Amino acid sequence: MAASLTGFAGGFDLFALQFAQASAGCIVAGLLLAGLMALAARRWPALRVSRAPWLLAQALCVAALLVAMLPQRASVSVVPAVQLALETATAAAPAQQPGVAPMPTTVPASAMPVAKAPADATDWPMLAARAWCALYLAGLSAAALRIAAGRRAARRLLAAATVGEVVKGPPSLPVYHIDLPISPMLLGVLKPVLLLPRHFDTIKAAQRELILDHERTHLARRDPLWRCAGELARALLWFNPAMRSLQGRLQWAQEAGCDRDVLAARGDAVRRVYAGALVDQFRRQQPPLAGALAFGAGELAERMRLIRDGQGAAPRQAARLALMLGAACTVGAVLALQPAYAWRTPLSSTAAMPAAAPFDVAYRAPLAVMHLNSRFGVVSSRTPDGHHGVDLRARRGTPVLAVADGVVETSSDLDAGGAKYGKTVTIAHADGHRSVYAHLDSRKVAAGDTVHAGQVIALSGASGKVSGPHLHLELREHGQPVDPAGVAAVLEAATPH
Repeated sequence: MAASLTGFAGGFDLFALQFAQASAGCIVAGLLLAGLMALAARRWPALRVSRAPWLLAQALCVAALLVAMLPQRASVSVVPAVQLALETATAAAPAQQPGVAPMPTTVPASAMPVAKAPADATDWPMLAARAWCALYLAGLSAAALRIAAGRRAARRLLAAATVGEVVKGPPSLPVYHIDLPISPMLLGVLKPVLLLPRHFDTIKAAQRELILDHERTHLARRDPLWRCAGELARALLWFNPAMRSLQGRLQWAQEAGCDRDVLAARGDAVRRVYAGALVDQFRRQQPPLAGALAFGAGELAERMRLIRDGQGAAPRQAARLALMLGAACTVGAVLALQPAYAWRTPLSSTAAMPAAAPFDVAYRAPLAVMHLNSRFGVVSSRTPDGHHGVDLRARRGTPVLAVADGVVETSSDLDAGGAKYGKTVTIAHADGHRSVYAHLDSRKVAAGDTVHAGQVIALSGASGKVSGPHLHLELREHGQPVDPAGVAAVLEAATPH
């Protein structure tokens, strides 16, 4: 029970650090995307009335947060993993009878050292990460309450309204009338209804028809659904200042885009009537409600200019693709520059484990430079049944060497231990043991190959379920893991890092 609790605490701390880092990266990505889109809109004003760029920017901001939290995210990072120290409880090795050589044994989980909370748990980065998690939940709750309040306000408006005739389509719209000086607007997402003010019947018929066309165009373009998606993304990333700007740009693009579609293939006379209807609605509605209503959102002067002069030249297809690629590369660069976090066990505080018996086969180190990150038998949130090997620090692409002569038994992307091991190589040795090399970036040998001690068999990487590039080395006897520390040459050059 204690091991489970401490493993959970360590897992939460790792999650908190990753989430805090992902949030910071999301803010940077959002600011860069907002700046990129603003420059593009200045170069091609037609982008301002297109929903796609602003929806793409919001989606990429969400992706910047979610992708940074994925277990495999470390595989795209160009920054070495940040190692976090763990302390372990010590346990005395079992006594050996005089004259009896120690035998290789499989260590049960109950006999393995138990991982405690991170040694630097009281340091300010960890405290700041925990505080940020609490603050994020509070902000997310506030955003959810704001959305709920908006839904209640819409229901109150409909409750105070009376049912009118259905506006013929396509598409058709149920109509409600209300005694408030507001602009016509759509309420609802999946099944929107049209809310009209009582004074709507007093304006000219030509203006009424254009306004109804505007609302029908919103429905045909599924603008209520996209606006809802943008609001949910903004709520999820409430801490990102760019999301508010991007959502405002999206709403503006929806209104201006409907203006464009309504006026398509219509003459200047209709444009003047449409502009007059727009100005009349702004003049009639209450100022406190002006910023909250769908029709009339944005800058009136700019909308009037677009109605009069049109939207301007649109970017070519190649320019659109370049803009999308640039936005995606911006997020990719932010992700690539975020380091991953991984636990390591200080060598000085790790329990001595039962050693394997001396082997007739000569073993050597699997890496030219040895730094031990985690020893055999450590219990943590990632290894609740105990660590079945040792983790050695290795940047992506570091040559991995065979620890002894043998025959390659398997060279595969899926070890018998499961997908968590990623790309692996297993070598059978003459003394009956098998060495396993996991989380590889690429394999240089195939099943059936004969290898010699010190031969390059693979390159290290971060495949499988890992938080950063390293080499996981196991020794197995009869299919069960044994402590590689019993092979002195494998670890004698290792130093804690």
